[in-house]
Amino acid sequence: MRAIVIGASVAGLLAARALSDFADEVSIVDRDVPPDTPVSRKGVPQGRHLHGLLAGGLDALMSFFPGILEDLTSQGSRVTDTGQDVLWFNNGGWRLRSKVGVTGCIQTRPFLELQIRRRIAKLSNVRQLFAASVTGLEMDATNSHVTGVRVSEDAGPEKVLPADLVVDCSGRGSKTPSWLDAAGIGKPPITSVTVNVGYSTRYFRVPEKPAFDWLAMLILNRPPDRTRLGAASFVESGELQVTLGGEFRDYPPDDEAGFLKFAESLEHPALFQAIQDAVPTSPIVTYRFPAHVWNHYDRLKDPPANLFVLGDALCSFNPIYGQGMTVAAQEAQVLHKCLAETNPSRDEIVKVHKDYFHGISGIVKAAWAMATGADLAYPQAEAARPFGHGAVNRYLNHVISMTCYDRKVLTVWNQVTNMQRPLSALFALPIMARVVRRALAGGPPLNTQLP
Repeated sequence: MRAIVIGASVAGLLAARALSDFADEVSIVDRDVPPDTPVSRKGVPQGRHLHGLLAGGLDALMSFFPGILEDLTSQGSRVTDTGQDVLWFNNGGWRLRSKVGVTGCIQTRPFLELQIRRRIAKLSNVRQLFAASVTGLEMDATNSHVTGVRVSEDAGPEKVLPADLVVDCSGRGSKTPSWLDAAGIGKPPITSVTVNVGYSTRYFRVPEKPAFDWLAMLILNRPPDRTRLGAASFVESGELQVTLGGEFRDYPPDDEAGFLKFAESLEHPALFQAIQDAVPTSPIVTYRFPAHVWNHYDRLKDPPANLFVLGDALCSFNPIYGQGMTVAAQEAQVLHKCLAETNPSRDEIVKVHKDYFHGISGIVKAAWAMATGADLAYPQAEAARPFGHGAVNRYLNHVISMTCYDRKVLTVWNQVTNMQRPLSALFALPIMARVVRRALAGGPPLNTQLP
C-alpha cells in the first residue's frame, strides 16, 4: 500500500506514524523545508505562540514513540501535574492547588515538532518530500477513490504521485473541499463559530529571586464581558513564554508598553507581576484567529473511500483552549486502530473509512462542545446556540467554581479538559450531586490570593 500525507505539521507527522505500521511506503508532502532546529516555520504561523500538549495528547504521543517523554525532559521539557504545577485563575478565583495525577508536558511547539520529525525520519518506509505543493487530487473514473495527488516541487511542473490512501493534514487552509467540489462530489457542510481571537507573545528571563514554584500560569477570560486572557509557561530554554490574548477583536498590542499594560488589565495581576521586572528576550509577535470551523466530511453522500482528513483540516478550534495537537494525536490513534482491525485493501478501505470517521466523532464533538460552549457564552459570538446551551453553561460554571475548593471535582475537571475522560464524566451523579448542593446552598468564598 502506498500512502500520502498532505502536510508535515504535528498532525501530518502523527498520521504518517500511524500509517507506517501498515503501508509499504508513506510520503509526507509539505511546502516548507523545515529547519533542524527548534524555530518556527512559515507554514505554522501560530507555532510562535504558547502551545499546550494536553495529557490525552501526551498519552497518544508516548504510545507512538516509547521513550519520547524521557527524551523531551532530558532536553528541557517540563513534566507537570496539571493540578499542582499549573496555576489557574478562572471565574473570579484560583483553582485549588493539589496533585490530581494528570500529567502534562510543557515545551515550545517548534521544539516538540522537531522531536517528532526526527523520529519519523528514522522510519525506513517513510519519506518526507519538502518544498513541494499539492495542487490537486487524481480520481478514478467513478470518483470513488483517489488514485494520486498532483505535486509541484520547487514551483516546477506538476507530477502525479500514485496513492492507495491519502490523508489530508494541511490545516485550516486545506484545499480538499474545493478539490472535491470541482470533482462533482461537493463540499462538506461547515459549522463555524466566529470569535476573532488575537494573540501577542513574548519571551522573558525572570529574576532568579524570588523563585517561582509553578511551571505555568493562566489568567482566563470570563463571559459575558471579560474577553482578555494571559498564559505563561517555562519552556525548554528556561525562558518564560508569555502569550496574551483577546477575543472579539480585543487584540493585545505589539509594543512593549502596550503589552505590559494589557497584562496588567487581566482579571488578576499575578501574571503582570511575574513579568514587570523580567528581561524581554524576544520581539513581540502576533497572530489572528477568526473562527472555529468544523468540516463535516462524514456528511458527504459519496466521499472517496480512501481519502481521510485529520487535524485542523477537519476541525480547527479556538487555540486558547489548547486542544489542537491533542485532538490530532487522538485522531491518529483512531486511524491506526482502524487500519489494524481491517485489511486496508481497495475492497476493505470503505470499512476503514467509515470506522475512522465514526471513531473520531466523539473526540471532535467533545472538544468542540468544550471550546465553543465557552465562547458561545459571549453575545458577540456569531453562531446559533444549541438547545439547552444556557443551562449547560450555568452547570459548568458551578463546576469551574468548585475546582477552587473541591479536590474530587478538580480531578475530574482536569481529566476531562485534558481529554483523558469523556465530557459526560462531568455530568456523572457524584459531580451532579455536588453541583446541586452548591446551587441550593452556595459554596465557600473563592480564593483570590496567589496559591
